[in-house]
Amino acid sequence: MEKIILIGGGTHVQYSIDIIQKENKYNILGILDDNIRVGEELFGFPVLGGKEDLQNITKKYNVYKGIITIGDNWVRKNIFDYVSNLIPSFKWVNAIHPSVIIGSDVKIGVGVIAMAGVIFNPGAFIGDFTFYATGCQIEHDCSISEFASVSAGSVLGGFVKIGKYSAITMNVTIFDRLSIGDNTVVGSASLVTKSLPSNILAYGNPGKIIRDRQKNEKII
Repeated sequence: MEKIILIGGGTHVQYSIDIIQKENKYNILGILDDNIRVGEELFGFPVLGGKEDLQNITKKYNVYKGIITIGDNWVRKNIFDYVSNLIPSFKWVNAIHPSVIIGSDVKIGVGVIAMAGVIFNPGAFIGDFTFYATGCQIEHDCSISEFASVSAGSVLGGFVKIGKYSAITMNVTIFDRLSIGDNTVVGSASLVTKSLPSNILAYGNPGKIIRDRQKNEKII
């Protein structure tokens, strides 16, 4: 099996490793993280260095594939930009848990992580570098733009559109045929009954706009 590098040693790396091992498509060479000392181990795998060491590591081990194991959407985007500028030929893989249900005519991009019990129903579009937590449901003909995320237990009705960098947090329900703009966060347990614009935080039942959000603002 081909070897891959995991970029990011925070809370997301544990379940990413679990998914990759259960898929049994790749062997993990090690982990890159700027905040952990080289040589330490995370869940049985060595920390190889920080992102600035990536070029040397890829040359040393002849490994040019990997996945970003970071939950924050903007940080994931920034890491992607850094790696793409440093090594344009670097290839991105997916980590899709074997229990994920994938309907017919579902299109899945690259750099996608989907945890156990996720459902991608027929006709859904799953954009590059998107993340799906345990048991979330992406209904038929939804479109999830790049670097967005859907957290555990959330349900998107049919034909829902989620913009770039947006985060649907835990146990959110979004009615059919609504759209969520770019860089918008929907707070936990919200019921979204109307479309939401870009660059805002919204939550509640029904969901209401609370305040504006800035580019690169952390989800939490």
